[in-house]
Amino acid sequence: MTGVAKGIGVTHFCIMMAYYLSKQRRKVVIVELNDTGHFGRIEKAYEGLHHDVMSTESFTIKGVTYYKATSKEKLMDLYQGDYHYIVLDIGGAIKKYAEEHKRADIPLVIGHVSDWKIHEVDEFSIRYSMLMTQRCKWLFPDGKKDEMMEIGRKIGMSFHTIPYCVDPFVRKKETLEHMKKIIGSEA
Repeated sequence: MTGVAKGIGVTHFCIMMAYYLSKQRRKVVIVELNDTGHFGRIEKAYEGLHHDVMSTESFTIKGVTYYKATSKEKLMDLYQGDYHYIVLDIGGAIKKYAEEHKRADIPLVIGHVSDWKIHEVDEFSIRYSMLMTQRCKWLFPDGKKDEMMEIGRKIGMSFHTIPYCVDPFVRKKETLEHMKKIIGSEA
């Protein structure tokens, strides 16, 4: 999963996706492929750690394994592992990880529909047109149906709205229904 801009919520939605998949009784890993350091802060917040979180490579919360600031070499090892799903948190590092996004079974891009942010969707779809295959799905947090129809015609890609959930670790029924539509029969 990548976003059209930094700070758009890629990590947040990756966590939501990972927990949806783990609810399906699947072995799930979520991999940080950006330089935000969010996973270290998540580990510290949810584990209540008092040591340097950078000393650990991975941790587990609610059955989902997290790998922090992962290298391409470690990613290859994870691909060889026994996980059912590997959720890649590419965030704003799409330039570096474009090939990983392109080869994903379900490549996802998060964008905004607000008038002052929609240009980011246009710019991203032009700049990374080589990633925009028919398998690529766009996610728009809290997008309205009429806005979605217009954007869908404009970008010519599959798109989904997704409700914003303040705590991505909480499994809400509405969110689970949206995740099911995004993943489809894959889960």
